[in-house]
Amino acid sequence: MRCYSRDGKLSASYTTHNSSLSNDSLLSLAERKEQLWIGTDGGGINILHPETGEIVNKDRLELKGLGYTKFILKEGGTLGDLYTNADFIRDDKGYIQIDKNGDVAKTDNLPDIKLGSVFPKANLAWNNSFSYKGIYAGFQLSARLGGIVYSATQAALDQYGVSEASAAARDRGGVLVNGRSWVNAQQYYEIVATSSGLPQYYTYSATNLRLQEAHIGYTIPRKWLGNICDINVSVVGRNLWMIYCKAPFDPEAIATTNNFYQGIDYFMMPSTRNFGFNVKINF
Repeated sequence: MRCYSRDGKLSASYTTHNSSLSNDSLLSLAERKEQLWIGTDGGGINILHPETGEIVNKDRLELKGLGYTKFILKEGGTLGDLYTNADFIRDDKGYIQIDKNGDVAKTDNLPDIKLGSVFPKANLAWNNSFSYKGIYAGFQLSARLGGIVYSATQAALDQYGVSEASAAARDRGGVLVNGRSWVNAQQYYEIVATSSGLPQYYTYSATNLRLQEAHIGYTIPRKWLGNICDINVSVVGRNLWMIYCKAPFDPEAIATTNNFYQGIDYFMMPSTRNFGFNVKINF
């Protein structure tokens, strides 16, 4: 990599032999926080400080998120990979630790725990239509396969004890932990649901199947209208029926178009069902 001054003179040259540049094959350059970020082919991210000329290698790039969740870029990963560094405090066998008072605790300085990717493995759609003696109808099914979503809304409802899950836990007398111990519901949810929740307990499959659209209409023939025109009259509905969805919100709904806030729900408005009436006159 060669750097030039404004008058076109070579000011510095960086290679794997004379610097800590991890790879001589460069894929992209970007300025971030007054530093030059260098994307290499197989060598991760390198950061060049413009004043000192020092290059720092970076095998991970932490981006935005919410609460304990964060998007982290790593070699071989994607822009949609969601991670956390928080979890319950566990013993050496992986069981959640319960203290002598019957309480649990959490920590937020663990190594990266990958929750999954918010990107789907596939998007599918199927539509069909038919007509008979002037009557026509059709529908479209759409599906998203794979990916995850994270609901901070569900965590907040659990934290304040106003969710169906927290009510059921109170009715049972607590939350079953490690398959054998009961923890007070309020204490449990104050730990698992604060700061937008431990995300691994509020991450859901984004797979869903819905009736995306349906319509039915009728064409009034010209002969009924003095051969002047024909009229198409139809009723259409969109986002009519969520046939399958395990997430507590619509996985296709987004709070923002920001690249690093996809798949995150924090008190978003629910998706809507729409109906319309169409009239088309053909002369």
